[in-house]
Amino acid sequence: MREVTIMKSKTGKRLLSAALAAAAALGMMMLGAPAAHAKASLQDTLNSVELTPISTGNSKYDAKLEAITGTDSTYDRVLRGYTWLAENVTYDDNAAMDNTGNYWLDMAYGPLFTNRGSCKNYSAATYYMLRYIGLPGVQRLVGFVINRNGTIQYHKWNAVTLGGSIYLVDAQIESSEYRRSGSISYKYFFKTLFTYKPTPIYLPIGVTLEAGGRLLEQSLDLLGEPARYLYSVITFLI
Repeated sequence: MREVTIMKSKTGKRLLSAALAAAAALGMMMLGAPAAHAKASLQDTLNSVELTPISTGNSKYDAKLEAITGTDSTYDRVLRGYTWLAENVTYDDNAAMDNTGNYWLDMAYGPLFTNRGSCKNYSAATYYMLRYIGLPGVQRLVGFVINRNGTIQYHKWNAVTLGGSIYLVDAQIESSEYRRSGSISYKYFFKTLFTYKPTPIYLPIGVTLEAGGRLLEQSLDLLGEPARYLYSVITFLI
């Protein structure tokens, strides 16, 4: 799996228009149509959520997540955790895995304890972090992202459903941009599905579930790279 970075170009507008429509349709099928923007700020929205904290089931991980996120307001904890991942984790396809007996928790080990990981590791760490804080409706998504220049990359990220609205969270792309620019833009922090400033375009094709999701994700991994190359060939031909 390759590091997802954002490249800027003015080519491929026709392709991106079609892809955006597909992203909208797929997003609604996978997650449900998001509600219209409320006037409340994201800070107000997060601070008003009724929390249901979920332990990782492992005291080492719980202690690490507590140390990273702190104990103040929900918004501050979520922002602090996201910022920590963006600033402290470096992309690495060969990040170390744990051996806890929980496949998804093992994937979170790299970012949390060695400061390294690929998009799947960032996604796993984000998932456990947000659930530990107590946010409802946290998901790990798998699919593709399409850049402005028409290139497509297989990718994994997160979504959170709050009050009928779906928010996308992508600490890996944020981290990659931080490595280049030296600052965090928060462009990938709790953005709603259809108002996402629209690079990249997200095309979810699956949700990795806590139980029984490993086979689905591994199957999608096998299909991900061939599908990306097929897409590239089609793009070249048209």
